[in-house]
Amino acid sequence: MHIDSQTITDRPLRVIVVGGGIGGLSAAIALQGRGHDVVVLERTPRLELAGAGITLFANAMHALGRLGVAEAVSAAGAAATRSAILTSDGRELTTLPADLLEGAVAVHRGHLQAVLLEAAGEVRLGVEITSVDQTADGVVARAEDGTEERGDILIGADGVWSQMRAAVATASPRYSGYTAWRGVSPVTIEAGHLTESWGVGERFGLVDIGSQTYWFATANASEGEMDKPGARKLDVTRRFADWHPPVQAVLDATEDSAILRNDVYFLDPLPRWSNGRIVLLGDAAHATTPGVGQGAAQAIEDAVVLANELGRDEQPGDALARYESIRRSRAELTLKLSRQADRAAQLTSPLGRRLRNHIVRRTPKRVQRRQLDPLVHHHLQ
Repeated sequence: MHIDSQTITDRPLRVIVVGGGIGGLSAAIALQGRGHDVVVLERTPRLELAGAGITLFANAMHALGRLGVAEAVSAAGAAATRSAILTSDGRELTTLPADLLEGAVAVHRGHLQAVLLEAAGEVRLGVEITSVDQTADGVVARAEDGTEERGDILIGADGVWSQMRAAVATASPRYSGYTAWRGVSPVTIEAGHLTESWGVGERFGLVDIGSQTYWFATANASEGEMDKPGARKLDVTRRFADWHPPVQAVLDATEDSAILRNDVYFLDPLPRWSNGRIVLLGDAAHATTPGVGQGAAQAIEDAVVLANELGRDEQPGDALARYESIRRSRAELTLKLSRQADRAAQLTSPLGRRLRNHIVRRTPKRVQRRQLDPLVHHHLQ
């Protein structure tokens, strides 16, 4: 396994990572590369080829390179070469400047997780942590079955609905106002392309991930609305029936049982990300909406920075404070830009949509670069 070139600490820590998603597995890889003893505890009994797709811009691929897995991830996906925003009838509003896509890869989320899992070391499945206590020199994580795991540091990487967050801050996720469907279709689109089409309070995205197409759809909806039993595909197909090709072909070829639906949530900035020897990472610390495609990227960056700071020969509490100070402003910028994108894309007002489309069509490329370059061309120190 690749080890980052910076100094490995002479006093390895025993690190407990709660959560075996992208952020948790990335943290395990980064910390093992620093010589630490790491165990990942994941409540899911099996890690299968779950989820749909994901676009990893250059900043995410750079961070994955620091973990030594960028080549494997690239091989599992497809290079993203062209991105456009369309109307629901297929008219082009704008394209993303090509330089903002340099180094970007689109991949099945399950394939990304498989690459990370192979490099992550010890991962225990079916372990649900229900409480955490801090001692004078460490942490004790207790599982639902009564077993305990002891360590020097505990990382809560258990997502937007994190149970570990309660040990650090009192906060609940906020509903974004829209729900999302996701799936993977055998129908292919043009190689390297990703598009997002805007309708009336709805979006539909198509992303080439190699020999398949990842698609996503959103709609303004009341929180907790459910699809009719066994009719998820039918509901989505009807909703987007008059949208431009190949939306219907992609949906028709997707198995109903493989379509995911989730309401979209985010976190307002927390007052702090750590408490003693417990620290949060990824969505547990700063969940964002998918408006600018940076959720997973920010979790991977978190993992690299946290491992860097814990690699210094200092007190763990100092390292956790530095990690937060480095990462907080970037996470908050991601949330700000994502919510701005949501508000624009999910508009329902006819006048608002016409004004939005007019502005998007005429926005200079330099403005797009000024907004997005700090996100996608950020390289970790």
